[in-house]
Amino acid sequence: NLEKNGCHNLIKAGADGVIQAMVLSLPGLKFSNHHLELNVHPKELHRDLTVRRVNYGNETHVNISLNVMEDNRAAIFVSLDKRNRDYYACDAGCLDPPVKLGLTPQQFPVKLTEPVTSILYVTADHEHMNDLKHTIHVVEVGEAPAHEQHVLELHRTGARLGGLHPLFWFSIATIIVIFHLFLFRLIYNEYCAGPNEKYRIRKYSDYG
Repeated sequence: NLEKNGCHNLIKAGADGVIQAMVLSLPGLKFSNHHLELNVHPKELHRDLTVRRVNYGNETHVNISLNVMEDNRAAIFVSLDKRNRDYYACDAGCLDPPVKLGLTPQQFPVKLTEPVTSILYVTADHEHMNDLKHTIHVVEVGEAPAHEQHVLELHRTGARLGGLHPLFWFSIATIIVIFHLFLFRLIYNEYCAGPNEKYRIRKYSDYG
């Protein structure tokens, strides 16, 4: 699967390359012809995710963050740790002019296309990025819809209402109740029970 996603050269590079390929596969990044693309459906972007220092060539590190904003829409932030030449990026469809990347993160909207295409493209070839506008065939391009709040909470916490799962709180409450019952029994046996009802711990010498 890693080879099919454009990571065959990384796999041939040995252990470091395999680790890099695995990191790329997590958010759906893959190398294609002359560019790096983020191929993930917008509806899957339910939580924040950051991938740092992705090797693009020998002297360029790309940082990509996927953040769910206050309006429940996902956004993409791209920056470079270091570079040996100019790099550019565009969002889905590449209909907007290429944006030059640098140390300061550049924000890109997450767009939904018909048919579905990658949501981000990064390359050092400015001409190639302009060509993508004509080679990516889409019928419709628009900003991806916002996620519903209950869907975000379900993916963040595992519970529709947010916070920890109700089973967790039920378990905690049960443990607290059992502990207090046990403590109450100890206090009762120590101070309230009659002489015949108290538990007596016999020493080994008592059996001699």
